[in-house]
Formats: sequence, structure tokens, C-alpha cells
Amino acid sequence: MIALRGATTIKENSADCIREASLELFEELIRANSIALEDIVSIIFSCTEDVNKDYPGKFVRQHYKLSYTAIMHFNEMKVENSLPLCIRIMLLINKASAENIKFVYLNNAKTLRRDLVSDNLK
Repeated sequence: MIALRGATTIKENSADCIREASLELFEELIRANSIALEDIVSIIFSCTEDVNKDYPGKFVRQHYKLSYTAIMHFNEMKVENSLPLCIRIMLLINKASAENIKFVYLNNAKTLRRDLVSDNLK
């Protein structure tokens, strides 16, 4: 089993922005890593405290019909001067090797892990 990470930011704290950003991030993780939905064991979302109008995982579950995939949500630690309006994701995947996996950081979240941001993504 491997863990894939990613993050994105939203323009404003609204259900529409949360839906759009969450689906974009999830889709890019799936595409970049050629993941089959049936290989996803669980999905963990964390959000900064200013993201509270809806659950990111709700939109992923509905859009991809992941009724039996465990999805959890948590709040990020409140760290001084941290990136606002941020949604993070960790996918646990049934995959034998972590070789060639790609983490995905979109929008302002690219500043979180410059060492992992690839120009090949979108």
C-alpha cells in the first residue's frame, strides 16, 4: 500500500469553490498516477479552519460514486502564517511500489512543496 499526497487552495470559502478545487485535485492525482478507483483504500482530507462551507470528500464521493470508500475529514493544525484556504488530501492506494508516483500541488498550494511540484502537471 502507498500513500499519495496533494493540496490545493480555493479562491473563497464557498461550496462551489470547495467542490471545484476538490474534484480538480482528486482528478489530477488519479490522472498523474494512473490510479484505478477500485485500488483506492481510503481518502483523508484536511482543511485549514477557514474552509468550512462543505466537505471536500462529499463531492469526490458523489462524483465518483465511491459509496464504500472510507473518507475522513480533519482540520489542519493552526500554524502562524500558514497558507489560508487550503485543502489537503492523502489517498491510500493498493499498489506494490511507490516508484514513479507523483504528488500534486495546485494553485497557491504549489508553495507548500516546491520540491514536488512538476511542470508536467496541467
